[in-house]
Amino acid sequence: MDLRARKMMTMMRGPIDVHVHLSGNGKGGMDCWHRRRWIMRPFLRAGARDIGLTCGFDDPHFDQRYLDQLLGWVSQSSLEAAVLLACDWVRDDQGGVRKDLSDLFVSNDEVFAAVKRSPKLLAGVSIHPARPDALDELERRAAAGAVLLKLLPCVQNVDCNLPKYKSFWTRLAELGLPLLAHTGGEFFVRSCRNDLKSPACLRLPLECGVTVIAAHCSTRALPWDGDHFQEFLLMRKKFQNFYGDLSALSHITHLKSLERLRDEPERLLHGTDYPVVTAVFPSWLKGWIDRETMQRLRTIHNPLEKKIELTKALGFPERVFTDLWGLIPNL
Repeated sequence: MDLRARKMMTMMRGPIDVHVHLSGNGKGGMDCWHRRRWIMRPFLRAGARDIGLTCGFDDPHFDQRYLDQLLGWVSQSSLEAAVLLACDWVRDDQGGVRKDLSDLFVSNDEVFAAVKRSPKLLAGVSIHPARPDALDELERRAAAGAVLLKLLPCVQNVDCNLPKYKSFWTRLAELGLPLLAHTGGEFFVRSCRNDLKSPACLRLPLECGVTVIAAHCSTRALPWDGDHFQEFLLMRKKFQNFYGDLSALSHITHLKSLERLRDEPERLLHGTDYPVVTAVFPSWLKGWIDRETMQRLRTIHNPLEKKIELTKALGFPERVFTDLWGLIPNL
């Protein structure tokens, strides 16, 4: 398909969410695992309430209830599709699993099982490039219909610029799969490499021709977090295959970055980072939405729909909801 035809196809598609997490504790038989850190307990409770769960993240029934609730939100939303994300283990440079450094694991198998339950879900796989079987796993998942690769370099210990990963990035580009990579601050899971929060760690995949999506546009997660937003802006100017997603960008710490992104919305993609809570009050505080709009947004119980409506209310162009269709493999 040529570029013009791809652009026409993109314009005809509905909204797509690039950043939705599958989650599980493994107590119900799913191939998932997470570590509950004490500091995260209040935030996990708030997240559970926001997505309508009646159980906690450690409940034996959590896995099934989480997925059932997500399927309900997706089906009731105006989304045409959402990319459901796996999460590989933290690994050492030889590919060995470091469970002691991991807070979260969601297998690719579970993501593929979940997407079979809804025509609106697409598979986003996670494959650490140091894995001995990384290329084979990439080929297998691409053939099965994966639409992108998701990595958290600072969390999973993925130095994307290591020369030994060049063949992996080259093949990813040949397969036409984008790389959705966490950039900027991280709060919900531990970072083992703070030096890999910068988008500069994504230079080699970009040079290999991979379409790279910088999750959160390299913004800070906490007031004292390292802020790499200016680096994101510079790299977006340099690389035409470099994008950012708007996932989780609604809180007080994001207002300065959001203001710049509203003025310069080039190559931005819609995302929620579900189950992360979308905040409405900061946008009213900034004067971007009026009180009536704030109250209307607060009455939207579907968290996927709330982020769509907030993004529209902030004046982002329609293309942020649809441009991803032109970047992922033809469906």
